[in-house]
Amino acid sequence: MVGTLSPPTPGAGRPEGARPPGHPSRIDGLDGMRALAVVAVLLYHAGIPWARGGFLGVDVFFVLSGYLVTSLVLGTLGRDGAVDLRSFWVGRARRLAPALLTLLVATTLAVLVLHRDELADLRGQVLSSLTGTTNWYLIANDSSYFDQLGRPPYLRHLWSIAVELQFYFVVPPLLALVLRREQGRLDRVAVGLVAAVAASAVWMVLAYDAADPSRAYYSTFTRLQAPLLGVLLALLWRRRNLARGAVAAAGGALSAAGGAALVVLLVLFTRAGDTDAWMYRGGFLLVALLAAVVVAAVTHPRGALGGPRALGHPWLVAIGVRSYCLYLWHWPVYVLTRPGLDLSWGWGPVFVLRIVLTVGLTELCYRYVERPWHKGGRRTPGPRPDARTRRHRALLAGGAVLATVVAAASLLFAQPEADAIEESLVAGQAALEASATTGSAPPTAPTTAPTTAPTTTAGPTKPGETTTTPPTTTASPVAVRPNVIVGDSVMVGAAPELLAAFPDATTINAEVGRRASATADGVRAALSERPDAEVVVVQMGNNGALSTEMIEEVEAAADGRRLLFVNVRVPKDWEGEVNGLLAEVVPTLGDAAVVDWHGLSEGHGDWFLDDQVHLTAAGRAAFAGAIASAVAG
Repeated sequence: MVGTLSPPTPGAGRPEGARPPGHPSRIDGLDGMRALAVVAVLLYHAGIPWARGGFLGVDVFFVLSGYLVTSLVLGTLGRDGAVDLRSFWVGRARRLAPALLTLLVATTLAVLVLHRDELADLRGQVLSSLTGTTNWYLIANDSSYFDQLGRPPYLRHLWSIAVELQFYFVVPPLLALVLRREQGRLDRVAVGLVAAVAASAVWMVLAYDAADPSRAYYSTFTRLQAPLLGVLLALLWRRRNLARGAVAAAGGALSAAGGAALVVLLVLFTRAGDTDAWMYRGGFLLVALLAAVVVAAVTHPRGALGGPRALGHPWLVAIGVRSYCLYLWHWPVYVLTRPGLDLSWGWGPVFVLRIVLTVGLTELCYRYVERPWHKGGRRTPGPRPDARTRRHRALLAGGAVLATVVAAASLLFAQPEADAIEESLVAGQAALEASATTGSAPPTAPTTAPTTAPTTTAGPTKPGETTTTPPTTTASPVAVRPNVIVGDSVMVGAAPELLAAFPDATTINAEVGRRASATADGVRAALSERPDAEVVVVQMGNNGALSTEMIEEVEAAADGRRLLFVNVRVPKDWEGEVNGLLAEVVPTLGDAAVVDWHGLSEGHGDWFLDDQVHLTAAGRAAFAGAIASAVAG
């Protein structure tokens, strides 16, 4: 049955896709590593709290790719030291291209049916996927990996496939050249690889930006450290040399070291954060080193870690051989099934649906696309297909061609359509730039401005409460006190209304995709422009969870001024955590209070655009009115 795996009971055989022990073409334990890595990625992208480090599964894949690709290259090495690169590239294309092309066609057709207005945006994603440059496309378009608002790019996950494709294109020819010139001098090759790994790790340190580390996360140059470690391991850890000498006797000790490294990796899968500074200052290198130790243990002929009771377990092997298709299909499924947005269901039922769809599509792709093409069209023993089977195959082939033509035509002729969120952000950014250009001097005395939206009073609060006074619906004039306002894209979109609410009395420092950890820097920058500000208004937590330390850093940056925290309404699992932490911590600060935007906007669906975060005109007026009233309070 499609999408199911038979349990590995005695006498019942192994799960389909798993191989009998000793199969010569692959190493079961490496497929087990693939299984753990891809499951970690799937859980991380699903937002499972205890899988917050699942993004590191990609780094495990990178190390495996470096090791296996180098092993393949060495396998084509001739007696004269020449490497058959053509055979290598044809093999890689046969392995990767069919499933990838199937995904691109299917995703395009899904967007055509469900979200036709997004086809024009999808076109660039598809083209970059076909050219193996997705990561550079995302960098060039300032597409943050960490900006959680709105629908993410449908093909964003292919950034890692792009890194691998670029690796396949560049590294094997260089490796072939070096091996031919330095035959028997692996020490020189190893030193060069160590230097390259170190250079990549240093590049990541230099490229890291605390406000948004996407460039460091996506870049091929920062990511090469992991596959290059795999290359180094493959050169030094050739299996034919492991069965003799002291290395052969070290199988037990190496299995213990590999097991310890695997445990640390699994802990990091649950604890590491994708924006943690330490990850970019050696953390990714540490993960690659741990993965390399596990690979070394698994590939040792006398090691137990790759055996059927560990990473070579039939269930893990069956998942591992499908890991490429699992990785390809899970992300578009997730992006098209956002709980509370695309579907009215809650997170739990949507998670189950996502897994069912992902597994089903994976099994179809694996059975009918990846595996047949990977065999290279070789016919399996057995009778010739009958006429009915041949007709079915012809119909399937014709349908595939038709689907490809429709998808290509849809992308080719798609016209960009106005996006309300983007229009709001463009208008807000223009207002901010105009305000900065005007450069009007701060007022010397308070003025007044009317509020045209419901107002709320933000006074001292107790833990568990966010405001002391419920919002009212009457408009009233409020005194304008010099202030600074700091936030992310929600503040950018509301900038025109905020500037109108505080004529000549505010400085707004807002950036799309700003992380909570960068808010204090925004406060300091805004106060440097308006040092006479009496009130500091911040909103943090739309793009991810925050901590007590982040709140205290903002308090320190405010330097004794009145401090107002606007809580959040964002359809993400961290919404309650963010608002609860603000309600708990802010009352313990000095002159500080919470503006209850979450409570004020309850039941006002007309205040929000499609992503349920950014604001319509009515929502922006209400948002600005709430802040204006709180500043005057």
